[in-house]
Amino acid sequence: MLLLVSFLLILHCAIAYQCYLSTHKKGYPTFVFTLLSLIPYFNLVVWVYLLFLPNLNEQTQMHQSSN
Repeated sequence: MLLLVSFLLILHCAIAYQCYLSTHKKGYPTFVFTLLSLIPYFNLVVWVYLLFLPNLNEQTQMHQSSN
């Protein structure tokens, strides 16, 4: 049982770290999304949500280059 709990805790932290990296790469507030991804069972929702959010960094670069 301890092995299962340890595995789930490691997996939970890995998903939270992946959410942090994704928000940092896409230009969203890292604190908010990382905090939300630390909530158990909600972290998968946040992770999938981040997969489908557009990249803000690319949009601002395209907007600045068109001006």
